Amino acid sequence: WSGHVHCMANRKLGTQADRQRVRSLIKKEKDGWRKERLIALKLGFDPARRLDDIAETVGRDRSTVQRWFKRFKEEGFDGVLERDYSEGRPSTCDEEVWTYLKDGLTAERWNTLVEAREELERHFERRFHYQNVWRWVKKCTGVLRVPRPVHEKRDPARAEAFKRHFLGILKNLPVSGKKPVKVWFADESRYGLLPNLRRLWTNKGQRPHKRWKSEYKWSYCYGAIDAVEGKTVFLQTPTVSLDWTEAFLLQIKKQYPDHEHIVVWDGAGFHPKDSFHEQVPAGIHVVLLPPYSPELNPIEKLWDLIQDHTSNKLWPNIERLDQVVALHLKDWWEDPGRVIRLFGNGWIRASVNAT
Repeated sequence: WSGHVHCMANRKLGTQADRQRVRSLIKKEKDGWRKERLIALKLGFDPARRLDDIAETVGRDRSTVQRWFKRFKEEGFDGVLERDYSEGRPSTCDEEVWTYLKDGLTAERWNTLVEAREELERHFERRFHYQNVWRWVKKCTGVLRVPRPVHEKRDPARAEAFKRHFLGILKNLPVSGKKPVKVWFADESRYGLLPNLRRLWTNKGQRPHKRWKSEYKWSYCYGAIDAVEGKTVFLQTPTVSLDWTEAFLLQIKKQYPDHEHIVVWDGAGFHPKDSFHEQVPAGIHVVLLPPYSPELNPIEKLWDLIQDHTSNKLWPNIERLDQVVALHLKDWWEDPGRVIRLFGNGWIRASVNAT
């Protein structure tokens, strides 16, 4: 559309000083919403960049990026890099209580709002109605979540450093430059005939019951998801080993022979630790995630969603379960947009698209 192209060619955003400053700010900023906005500004300072391309790079919609640019024109960097939540505070909640609630939510101190109310009463030495606390917490954007287990040996600083340096890690890999490159996040999932029980919806006051059988037969699935186009590669196997891992890497090459491949995964014993391992095929480059940091790998979400369909059921045999898992994997293989949503709008797509 010629009108759109004309509009983008005449976009004027930022001075030379702004261009220099945004590069400095990006280097100092940790991954998060502030860095995301700075990257959008850096790209927006180039009038040749299309707005749709900028939105795709940072994983936001076009109107959101336009709103950031408008705020920059009106208020500069300070306007873009500030969030004002004060307008959300209800008039029935004074500023001290509001701040205390927000700090408590950030620190994840309360399992229930009864605990939160009791702590407020002890701290402020006055009574609080439960319904008021509930409304205030909701206004603070509080939500009830089931925590994910975190290994005691996990190093949060190391995980944050990996996210911060991921772009540099990608750029330093010895890719040939002769072929386009796909960046895959890979992992394996185990499933079997021992029933996996999860929460389910039922009538109030009714205790659900599910059939149970102690049968220890398992299957495995290797999987990889592409951070740019949402492509997928899956390989169902009877076990996991270095040989099966090599077969899986060869499957990636077979499906996409015209690409080089970067495979990001954890340090499991059956994962080669570097690209020079004898069972890593040529044209594949391995990147290891920090130890005990499964939250950095978005394919973990896919496995969890697959188990939503297979849990709370008693399967007749492992072959039938293999068939059901394959059918659900097919849904992901056929819907790249759904795969992209697993990555969200954060550090992975920002880093990969920047390369």
